[in-house]
Amino acid sequence: MNKTFATIISLILIVSMTGCDAKKSDFYNPPLSSYIDGDTTTLEDFQKNMHQSKYFYITDMCETDAGVYFNYNGYLYYLNKKDKRATILCAKPDCQHKGKDCNAWINSWGMWRCEDKLYCITFANGGNGGKFVTSMANDGTERRDVQELSFNPGGSRSSYDRPVFYGGDVYYVYNDVLYRVPLGGDKEDAKALWGEDAGNGNGGAFMFTGNELHLTLWADGEFIYFMANLEQPNGTYKDTLFAYSITDQQVRQVWTTPDEAEVGTWDTTGVSVSAWYVLDGTIYFYLAGNGFWRSSLNSGETVLLAGTGDTAEYGTALFSDDYMCLLNDLPGEHNENEGGDTFYIYGLDGTLQKELPLTALFNAVDGITGFSPLFLSENEIYFVVDAGSWGDIKNGVQYEDKTDILCSVNVDTGEVTQIYNL
Repeated sequence: MNKTFATIISLILIVSMTGCDAKKSDFYNPPLSSYIDGDTTTLEDFQKNMHQSKYFYITDMCETDAGVYFNYNGYLYYLNKKDKRATILCAKPDCQHKGKDCNAWINSWGMWRCEDKLYCITFANGGNGGKFVTSMANDGTERRDVQELSFNPGGSRSSYDRPVFYGGDVYYVYNDVLYRVPLGGDKEDAKALWGEDAGNGNGGAFMFTGNELHLTLWADGEFIYFMANLEQPNGTYKDTLFAYSITDQQVRQVWTTPDEAEVGTWDTTGVSVSAWYVLDGTIYFYLAGNGFWRSSLNSGETVLLAGTGDTAEYGTALFSDDYMCLLNDLPGEHNENEGGDTFYIYGLDGTLQKELPLTALFNAVDGITGFSPLFLSENEIYFVVDAGSWGDIKNGVQYEDKTDILCSVNVDTGEVTQIYNL
């Protein structure tokens, strides 16, 4: 086994990594625990899906106290946050990490951690078969399917976003219906919570069309939230947030994109939030070219926290429990393509706290064409640098030689670290 790899794996196994940030209210009545591999799972054993409503580059990530597991280009990696080191989780001698024979190969979608195991969603037959919850050890070995989620594998109507693991249960969407099933349970035991199979019918809150309904799931406190972009009577679409209460098992509409008459800032046509974040009964959201906003899910009051139109015409936003972060999408002096050159850090009250230019990277790396933000963790922003150049013409086509670099920038100091060439 590679010595460096062995050291990192040992640290992974030794350090306690709960990776569980679910919040428990005084009146919360947790569901029955599930049994997986002889270990009891409870509410605290599960985490939100990396605190992001949308993924911009790496789609499968799972954060623990010590590090982050992520799937890049079909391979499983581990990032040590303290040492700012990343490694591919493959101990196979002389492996080139270029095919399914690599031990780090993973056909996953979504990633979570519970106690001493990783969980992800995998697919049979290259995505045309069933959808499974698969568990594995911290080093990516000992993989096995613990349950199936699809009712009709390969069906034409199987819209879903990444499931949410919460309180010992898996919440997922299949055929426009939101389901809950205990982790490791049979798919026949899944309970329909919202949609036609739940008895809501086409006359319910959802205005069904011939298109698949895409739901983005989120967990916070005693609620499972799901965002849908719903067609309105005038033919436009609006982002609409629903909440399933674990306590009374009811679904309620709790928020929709405000009308211009309510906020006096934007037109109602085609309004869709670029990114959003739910925390303690409040939704924080970013409108591209407009700004950061906050709405109370109880009173419905909406407040503009920070206008960003002059800073970033579009921009990419990240959130955490402490910060709102925006990467401008203006070309700037360094970059002729979209991708930005500066991170802007705001507090949750909308105050601009920092401007973090990425000048050092442009000076150190040739051929940068853009940046892709990943997530905020404590006082670090993690992102991918897209660097490359145009290579020789092959078969009449000029291909780009790409180099992706995993990097971080410290919110307090602005120091940029190149962590790993992906």
